[in-house]
Amino acid sequence: MPALLLAVSHTNLDAQCLEGNCRNGQGTFRFANGDKYVGKWANGQPHGQGKYYFASRERYEGQFHYGKFEGYGTMYYPDGAYYSGGWKKNMKNGQGKLVRTNGTVTEGVWANGKYAGAQNTNGTVAQASNQKPNKPAASSANKPDLSGMRNCNSVYCRSGSGFYNYPDGSRWVGEFKDGVPAGRGICYYAGGDRYEGQWLKGAPNGEGVMHFANGRVYGAVWVNGAPVRELDSDEMVPSDPVRIERSQNVKIYAVVVGVSRYTAMPSLKFTDDDALRFYSFLRSPEGGGLPDEQISVLIDEAATREQVLRTMRQFFLKADANDVVLFYFSGHGLEGCFLPSDFDGYNNKLRHDEIKNILMQSKAKHKLCIADACHSGTLNYGLAAKGPAPVSVQKYYQAFEDSYGGVALLMSSKAEELSLEDHGLRQGVFTYYLLRGLNGAANANSDQIVTIRELFNYVYVKVREYTTNVQTPVLTGAFDDAMPVAFQRK
Repeated sequence: MPALLLAVSHTNLDAQCLEGNCRNGQGTFRFANGDKYVGKWANGQPHGQGKYYFASRERYEGQFHYGKFEGYGTMYYPDGAYYSGGWKKNMKNGQGKLVRTNGTVTEGVWANGKYAGAQNTNGTVAQASNQKPNKPAASSANKPDLSGMRNCNSVYCRSGSGFYNYPDGSRWVGEFKDGVPAGRGICYYAGGDRYEGQWLKGAPNGEGVMHFANGRVYGAVWVNGAPVRELDSDEMVPSDPVRIERSQNVKIYAVVVGVSRYTAMPSLKFTDDDALRFYSFLRSPEGGGLPDEQISVLIDEAATREQVLRTMRQFFLKADANDVVLFYFSGHGLEGCFLPSDFDGYNNKLRHDEIKNILMQSKAKHKLCIADACHSGTLNYGLAAKGPAPVSVQKYYQAFEDSYGGVALLMSSKAEELSLEDHGLRQGVFTYYLLRGLNGAANANSDQIVTIRELFNYVYVKVREYTTNVQTPVLTGAFDDAMPVAFQRK
């Protein structure tokens, strides 16, 4: 769900410049609301090329003009939809294309955030009388009665109720605060799902019920779109709900790193997206529903050598003998090392030995390292399990306790091979099939738990097949084949 960037300012004392020059130059800034900006600055405002990461999981990449989206840019939405084209004062403006998750494309001229029509060959604009890109999917549940309600796309809704059409085709009908959807209401998703409950920052926040298009109903307490506690009401929860209650004995700590922008290496297209997708998976019920205090994601400029190592120590060294630690890296790699964002061609390599040392220092029962990088296979050598070590939404966490654990290293390629990105998949080939496997495709015995061995068997076949045997995933270490890595909903 898109959030609206009304203004960019860092006068709030809770906000901070994480790196670089956040006044005039290149810098990384964390805002008090959890948003983050990485890019060029002028007079204390984002100005020039940059990336804006919303706490509500949208991401804008493109040009800024003194704190506003202006020029050419791309907005990526959490459900996979995206808009690429012109912007002015934070709104779509000029030639652009909106691609929805169902594959439909709306391309043409936009004005003040709304689709105006296709551009004719003579430069005129054909009015969009028959195209309604903001209308949700056609189902009876997604056709609310809007008679007499304010259209908050057209008027400023400081408070009270109204409706708002999101660019991906979803629609909010409910309460507003300071011009944006906030409070109680209903979100009619473009894909046919429907959410009823509390809403904030473009996502479910608070108590609410999700009515899925397939008929499933799930009530929960939500934080930034992720369920953190199931509601007890029999009226809102089905007889076999997915539970997010975590075992008191098992915690999962994860550090996720994605680097696409380098100064001393060619930039990569999709590694940052791969990391964000993997991070989103870990926050989902299938990935364990990890809370903020147990997961960190470092993207591009934030992923320096020292910051990666510092974050790994911070999270992994507080794990105890019942816990799980997981490190994911997507970016460039050389033999014996990963390359963080501050690699200058010689200095600041993130050596595999450093990664292994922190894993070995951790007391965690289960240790999992997943790398989508060239030459990542060199991480395999010389890593032994630290004694018997055992990894489950409740059944998933229980499976950690039932497995004896160990250290598993799942690498995207052999030591001498390259790891490939694919423009058709818009991802790294390895991470594409990794996420498909984690989301259930690898669950060979249909028991709701995806094990490390099931995941590897699936990824190995799919990556080899897709790359015509050019890239070969590798799984090594001393571990229990039954070590769980994901939970599959019924």
